Amino acid sequence: MASTEKPLLKAGILSDIQALPSRHDWGMYNFSKALELFREKGIKLLINAGDIAENGNPETYALYWQLIGEYFPEGVEHTACEGNHDCSPKVPFPEAFAKACQGLRREACNPEHRVIGGYDFITFATFDRLHYAESELPALEKALQKAVDRDPLKPVFVITHFPPDQTVSGSFTSGSKELLEVFKKFPQVISLSGHTHYPLLDERTIWQGNFTAIETSTLAYGCMSEENCFNCVNGILPFGREVTEAVYMEIFETRVEFHRYNVTDGRELGVPWVVDVPFVPEKASYTSARAQFRQAPEFAQDAALLLRYDYGYAYIIFDRAVKGDFAQFYDVEFSLYDEEKGLWEDKQLYRYASDFYRFEFNRQDKLYFKLPGTLQENRLCKFQVYGVESFGKRGTPLEMECRLWPGYKFKDGSPLYPQE
Repeated sequence: MASTEKPLLKAGILSDIQALPSRHDWGMYNFSKALELFREKGIKLLINAGDIAENGNPETYALYWQLIGEYFPEGVEHTACEGNHDCSPKVPFPEAFAKACQGLRREACNPEHRVIGGYDFITFATFDRLHYAESELPALEKALQKAVDRDPLKPVFVITHFPPDQTVSGSFTSGSKELLEVFKKFPQVISLSGHTHYPLLDERTIWQGNFTAIETSTLAYGCMSEENCFNCVNGILPFGREVTEAVYMEIFETRVEFHRYNVTDGRELGVPWVVDVPFVPEKASYTSARAQFRQAPEFAQDAALLLRYDYGYAYIIFDRAVKGDFAQFYDVEFSLYDEEKGLWEDKQLYRYASDFYRFEFNRQDKLYFKLPGTLQENRLCKFQVYGVESFGKRGTPLEMECRLWPGYKFKDGSPLYPQE
């Protein structure tokens, strides 16, 4: 949003570095790229939603702070929660949490409540690396009420590693019902969470209902775990290391802007998200209702769909969808023709993650998807490929009918899809 108005506070937001204590580590390298971006933006606050150091390695925290000092020699405010990777499972959680807080240079209390630049920031921890304790929820609610009493019109930022349940991408399997029940009492809440590793171009990584929730992605590797994509392995995206993303936040008197970036290639992702201040749930922009206004992805009129054989595997190759909202997924349907019955049958559907999250210089005009091994030689086969936007709308398919190569022995592509 072009404006001469100056932000009241600038902050950098990141999560899931999952680093080792080396400048040559991928996560730590991308952390330095994020710091470079944030220095250019002139941030006064760095927010981290957890998973900084594998097993809470103190040497990783030491390097983390060393890099912060190199990019911000005059200092920068810092607030962070622990993640499951920050707390070693080899020691009791209270001990692991205390060590993680020591590494984060923060008080070992839960919640931690600070006022920075005139705004309230609350971090809240789990009690066992994975879950939030019912017994500690009253303290969280008390901190939120204190923040609201201080200024009921301002947003209150709550940093947790896990997202509130049934909100952003990844929260339907990894979300916390406890957080949801507390947050929905306070429309001032802007929840900032990590853990799920979803790419930020997925518009479902922001959600609004009674409050606002934002998933902050990762600097290590990207995932889409809830969609069961055929070309993902344990939810990890192919070339998932290219999901190196962070958020730059600007707070104004009447709004908060969230700018999404891939820090490795320096690209801003999509248009900024804007949250009104004060937040009125009935006027929210990022509710589930926005799905009805999305446009299904469509292929160009001359788009090609091809079949390739290669060492026992079969691939489909096609031109990407170019119209409507971008294709976050592609659905591939194929049916075999029963020549005796004169019917198409045995229809199978496989969903693939597209390459929308990859570095811009690695994205090509054509996509290559390895097919499963359920194809049968010398059978007439019909393929249909649909572009699918983030909320599930499918466009008009590309179609192809062809006889599968006689004598060809198809291998199953599912366990061997290349992640590199």
